[in-house]
Amino acid sequence: MTLSNFTIRQKLIGLVLILALGIVTTSCLAFYFSYQDTLSGKKEQIRSVVQSAASQIILLNQRKNAQEITEQEFDQRLHDLIYSTAYGAHGYLYLLKNETQIHLHPKRSDLEGLYLEEVTEPADNQLMINGLKQISKEPDKSLCWTVSWPKPDGGASVAKLTYAQLIPDTDFILGTGVYIDDLIPRYIKRALSYFVVTLIVLLTAIATAIIISRNIVSPIINLSAQMEKLSEGDTDQTVKFTHHGDEIGQMARALERFREYLIENKRLRYAHEHVQFLENFDPVTRLYNRRAMGESLEREIIRNFETQGKVHFLFIRLDLLRNLTIELGDEQRDQILIETANRLKGILSINHRLAKLSEGSFGLMLVNKPKDTKLEELINTILQTIERPIKLQNLHIQIVARIGVTSYPEDGDQQFELIGRSEIAAKTARKQEQSWLYFSQIKEQQVESKMELWQDLSTAIDENQLYLVFQPLFDLSNNAALSAETLLRWNHPELGPISPAVFVPLAEQSGLISRLDHWVLNAVAKQCRAWLDAELPFPKIAINLSGISFLRSNFENKLHTIFDQYDVSLEHIELELTEGVLIEDLARIQDKLQRVRETGASISIDDFGTGYSSLSRIKNLPIDHIKIDKSFIDDLDANTQDLKIVQAIILMAQGLQLKVVAEGVETELQLSILREAKCDIVQGYLLSRPLSVADFEALIDEDLIIEGD
Repeated sequence: MTLSNFTIRQKLIGLVLILALGIVTTSCLAFYFSYQDTLSGKKEQIRSVVQSAASQIILLNQRKNAQEITEQEFDQRLHDLIYSTAYGAHGYLYLLKNETQIHLHPKRSDLEGLYLEEVTEPADNQLMINGLKQISKEPDKSLCWTVSWPKPDGGASVAKLTYAQLIPDTDFILGTGVYIDDLIPRYIKRALSYFVVTLIVLLTAIATAIIISRNIVSPIINLSAQMEKLSEGDTDQTVKFTHHGDEIGQMARALERFREYLIENKRLRYAHEHVQFLENFDPVTRLYNRRAMGESLEREIIRNFETQGKVHFLFIRLDLLRNLTIELGDEQRDQILIETANRLKGILSINHRLAKLSEGSFGLMLVNKPKDTKLEELINTILQTIERPIKLQNLHIQIVARIGVTSYPEDGDQQFELIGRSEIAAKTARKQEQSWLYFSQIKEQQVESKMELWQDLSTAIDENQLYLVFQPLFDLSNNAALSAETLLRWNHPELGPISPAVFVPLAEQSGLISRLDHWVLNAVAKQCRAWLDAELPFPKIAINLSGISFLRSNFENKLHTIFDQYDVSLEHIELELTEGVLIEDLARIQDKLQRVRETGASISIDDFGTGYSSLSRIKNLPIDHIKIDKSFIDDLDANTQDLKIVQAIILMAQGLQLKVVAEGVETELQLSILREAKCDIVQGYLLSRPLSVADFEALIDEDLIIEGD
C-alpha cells in the first residue's frame, strides 16, 4: 500500500505520531545517557577520594620505613586518616589487609580484625571477596564493581558501587563506595525535568500539527468538495480561501478561474445552443423555421427521387395578421401564433411536419403522400381549425387563412421551388377570394414567365448584369449632401431594364434575396475602395437590406468579411431596414441591432409609418435615422392628415434623438413644408434623381448642395 492510498489527514496524523515517538525516544535516550554520565561521575569521584587517601598512606609508609615515625605513630595516623575521611551522605573509606581482613572501618568498628568470610552481614558477600582477591592478583590495577552491602545505619543490603586499590609496598587494600540508591532523588528530579520538557515539546508539536492540519486539510477538503460540485456543473458556489497567500490560495484562485471558465463555457454553450435553435426553430411557436423546413423538404425530395413518389407542401397564410399586430401589439400577436400552432399540431399526424415560414405564414409538409381526396379533407380541417375564434382577454379574434398547395415532382424538384410556388398559390387564392388553391391551377403562362425571370435573375447575379446607382440625401441644416442611398438596377440583355419592384419581390419569393444582398454589399465595398484609392471624399453610403439577410446569425461576420476584403471601414456604411424587421422578437432584434452598430455601421428604418412599428416600439432600439414613407409625402401639400402625421413623427423622433429623413420629395412646396416642420434630411427627384457612378462622382467633386429658400 502506497502513501497515495491515505488521506492527507491520515498522513499528517502519522507524521505527528512519528514526531511524538521521536521526541519520547530522544528524551529517554537523553535520560539514559545522563544516568550513565552520573555513574561515571561518581566512579571518578570515589576513585579520586581513594587515590588521594592512598597517596597519603604511601607517604606515611615511606616515612615509617625511613624511621621518621614509629609504628605506633603510623598506625595512629592511618587510623585518623581513615576515620576522618567522609564525603556525601554515606561516603567513607575502609582499609583491608591480607586481601579480606577488615583492618579499619569507621562505620563498623566492630568488624575490625575479622575476615570478610567471617562476616555474616551481608549474607552474600562473595562479590566483595572476589573483587578484593582480584585486586591482590593484579596489584597494578584498581577495580570498580557493584556489590550488595548494608548502609552504616543498618537495614537491608543495597546496591553499592565499590572502588578499591592495593597500596604499593604494603598488603593494604584501600576502598570506598557509594550507595546507588543515594542517587535516586537526583535521578527522579532529573527525570521529572526531562518529562516536563518532553511533555511541553510534545504538546507544542501536537498543537502545532493540529493547527497546521486544520490550515491545510480543511481548505483542501473544502476545495475538493467544491471541485467535485464544479465537475457536476454546479457553478453557483463561491470558491473560498482565495485570499490565502500560500499554495492553498493558489489552488483556490486556480479553482476560481476554472469556475469562471466553466461559467463562460456554459454561457457560450447556451448561446451556441440558442443560436442553433434559432437557426432551425421559430422562438415564438417552437416550430421549424423556413430554413429547417427547406432542408427537411429537400431530404424528402431526395428520398423520393428514385420512386418519384409524391410529396405535398402546403403554404398556410394568415390574412390580416399584420393589421392585428398594429392594433393589438406584439404580445397578443404571439399568442395568436402560439394558439394557431398548437391547434394545427393537434390535428396533424406523425407524418406531417409543420413550420413557421414567416410572420404570418406556416408551412406543412405531408410525408407518405396521402391521396388527393384525403389531402382536401385535411386542408378543409386546417381551415376550419384556424378559423375557430381565439380568445384573447376580453376579445374573440377570428383568423382567416389561405392555403397554396404544391406537389413533388409536378410543381418542382427543389425545395425552394415547392415553397415559393405554394406561396404564389396562396397569394393567388387570396386575390381570387378562394380558401385554397393548387399551384397547378394558376395560368401556365404567368408561372413560366416568372420562372424564366427567376432563372435570368440568378444568371444576372452570377454574371454581374446588375449595377448600382446613387441618390443623394441632403441635410436641411446646411443644404449639403449628407449621404447617398444605393439603389440596385438590372438591365436584362433581352428585356431591357427590369424594375426593382419586379425582381426584388421575385428574389424574396424564390430564395435569391440573400445572394442579391451579398452582391450589393460586395459591390458597395468595391466602389468605396475605388473612391478611397482615388482620394475622392464621399458621403456615407446607405444600403437597402432584406430582413432575411440581416437576421441571419452570421450577418455581422459576413459584413466584416466583405468590407475587410477591400479594407473599407464600416463607418462609411448605413444599413436601411424595413419596418418588417421590427416584427421579430424585440429583445432579439435589439441585441442584433446593437451588435451591428458595434461594427461601426449606422442603421436607419425605411418606409416608416406604413408597417407594423411605432415610435414607442423603437424608442429603445439602437438606430440613427427613420425614413418617413413616400406615401405620406406625396399629398403633404394637400392632405392635412398626412401633414399632421409627418409633423408628429418629426417631433417625437427628434425627442428620441433620432434624425428624420423624408423620402420622395418632388415639389418645392413639399420641401418648404418639410423645412418648416424642422425635418432633418430630405431625398427625392426634386433634389436629385438616382445617379450613375460617374455622375455621382462629378457631383461629389462639385460639393453638391441644394439651394435654400
